[in-house]
Amino acid sequence: MGMGMQARTLWLRLAWLGLYAVAMGLLEAICVIYLRRLLPIETGAPAAPLERLRLELIREAATLVMLGAVAWLAADSFRLRTGCFFYAFGLWDIFYYVGLAWLAGWPASIVTWDCLFLIPVPWYGPVLAPVLISVYFIGGCVWLHACAIQGRPLRFSPGFITAQLLAFLIWYFSFVKDSERIRTHGYDGVGYSWLLLGTGLLVGLGGFFLARRDTSAGRAESPEV
Repeated sequence: MGMGMQARTLWLRLAWLGLYAVAMGLLEAICVIYLRRLLPIETGAPAAPLERLRLELIREAATLVMLGAVAWLAADSFRLRTGCFFYAFGLWDIFYYVGLAWLAGWPASIVTWDCLFLIPVPWYGPVLAPVLISVYFIGGCVWLHACAIQGRPLRFSPGFITAQLLAFLIWYFSFVKDSERIRTHGYDGVGYSWLLLGTGLLVGLGGFFLARRDTSAGRAESPEV
């Protein structure tokens, strides 16, 4: 397969994967609207006891499985499949909120607080926070594919993997650090740490810089054939 054909194939895969993720995000928004009308859960309110949210837990787990499965089908290497998963996750997450705003008129603003996730404990934060992380996921996957098309695939070096895991842990802590307080007393008096969000983004981007540097160094050290 020529370089031009390979590039066209990779971008076409991303386009179809993106279309799937957008449609999935809108569909999930509709499902959540129905669920929250069937269950006595007010949108934007602190999460109800988890035993009342078993359907939500199953929905969230199923969503991750679906994203993982379609990412596996969308690429032919572990590196690109990983990127495709986070690319689809990012688009799904963004268009989930687009769907809620379009169909249910919520959230009222991008800094409205929400219960973002329930596994393994409830995650809370302003809607803008996960959207920014999703933009990072999408950008990272596009860069990953661009490097592959240029014949310089990004290496998943130990530094890169460590940086991404550390970024995730920082973001995770930013969303769950007040979880128990919010579940007990609501959102009053709770502030989201944008510093932690920004720190996680910088750490993650630093990992991409290290991976790019390691890739360039590896090519420079390889003997010419």
